[in-house]
Amino acid sequence: MTDNSPREKKQKTHSRTAHGQLWYPLDNSAKIFPAIKNGKISAVFRLSIILRTAVDPKILQQALIDVLPRFPNFTMRLKPGLFWYYLEPNRNLPQIYEDNRYPCRRLYRKNNRGFLFRILYYNRRISVEIFHSLTDGTGGMTFLKTLAARYLTLQMGLVIPAEDGILDISQMPPEKEMEDSYKKYARPLRQRQPRQKRAYHIGGTLEPFGRINVITAAIPLPALKKLAAERGVTLNDLLVACYIYAFCRLQRAEGRFRITHPVVITVPVNMRRYYPSTTLRNFFLRVNPSVNQNYGEFSFEEILAEVHHYMQVATNEKYLNAQMYNNLRSERILAARLIPLLLKNQILRIAYMFYGDSRTTSTLTNIGIIRLPPVMQPHVEGFEALMGPSVSDWINCTVLSYQDTVTLAFSRRISEQLVERLFCTQLVRLGIPVRVSSNQADQPE
Repeated sequence: MTDNSPREKKQKTHSRTAHGQLWYPLDNSAKIFPAIKNGKISAVFRLSIILRTAVDPKILQQALIDVLPRFPNFTMRLKPGLFWYYLEPNRNLPQIYEDNRYPCRRLYRKNNRGFLFRILYYNRRISVEIFHSLTDGTGGMTFLKTLAARYLTLQMGLVIPAEDGILDISQMPPEKEMEDSYKKYARPLRQRQPRQKRAYHIGGTLEPFGRINVITAAIPLPALKKLAAERGVTLNDLLVACYIYAFCRLQRAEGRFRITHPVVITVPVNMRRYYPSTTLRNFFLRVNPSVNQNYGEFSFEEILAEVHHYMQVATNEKYLNAQMYNNLRSERILAARLIPLLLKNQILRIAYMFYGDSRTTSTLTNIGIIRLPPVMQPHVEGFEALMGPSVSDWINCTVLSYQDTVTLAFSRRISEQLVERLFCTQLVRLGIPVRVSSNQADQPE
């Protein structure tokens, strides 16, 4: 992390923003989010780093100003065009905020200087909340780690190397970090994918708009790895199976008339695993392991086998590429491209209502293993990730691993804690200790 002066940084901010381009079209994954966001759907996710000392807001503000020019997509603002939304450079400087409200609230651009992210601090925690049109979990984590590295450099004088996902802020950002990797890597083909059926959704007592209940579960990574190895599955397979099993038990408890729809868990897949992309924009697809209890009651072992074999097939590069190309095909149709944005938003909202949330029970997203340079590790206690619930998927789960701990965060719009309780109980039955914490204490709206 090279130490440039704030004055030099401020002068470079605009010239390094967009590689000479006046605007960028949204990538394929990003297009849906501006159309569907409302009071119920924020399309915002949160990534947090927990330090071992209290955050100094003045230093954090300076760190943000220093880091921002290295991330051109984070300097953008969203603008409506005649046919599509697009990104253009934002000449403002972002402001950090104290974290004193519920997480993953909607980002009102007019109150946020036009930016599609917000930086929050509370005690020892630094959080970044990001509108999903801007980037995905990989891009967001790269930004957060680079911001934290710069903060520790300013606060403690640490010399932190640009490695393990931390970028060198003294370098010009390469154009490939702003590429639309969907368009670059999708191969044309004629095979269309079958449509998903309507999925099971849990009921519950809805909280007031804006209130999100969060339960965090900390699990020892070695124990989870050992159990997965004994079962011949991946760690992710094991967690997805536990999640499906929790919903299946709830569905059975609600009676036979509620088992007409399958339990479907959406699992995002980081496409950088399959292609040599270094984009800091969105580059993920979704697969949907499911269990249909119309065929009968499934044991946990049967669900684990279903998930394991499904994931082996569904995450094959050829099938993922087919999904990627099919997603792009609709936006390339001339008639669709020429529909005015106002009408297009209405069409996308209706399509999302019938073919989005209604086709999934919940989402479990695994950010993966978080690594840091050795000089930084003694100053970092842990990481967390959080995804806001949506209209009908009232609970979602995020997973990440740092050092010897796997951290799961359940976010929900309902009062009842049934899914989390069943999930954690199943892990305990499997011999995995779980430490649980919650944000249930009253917070200001």
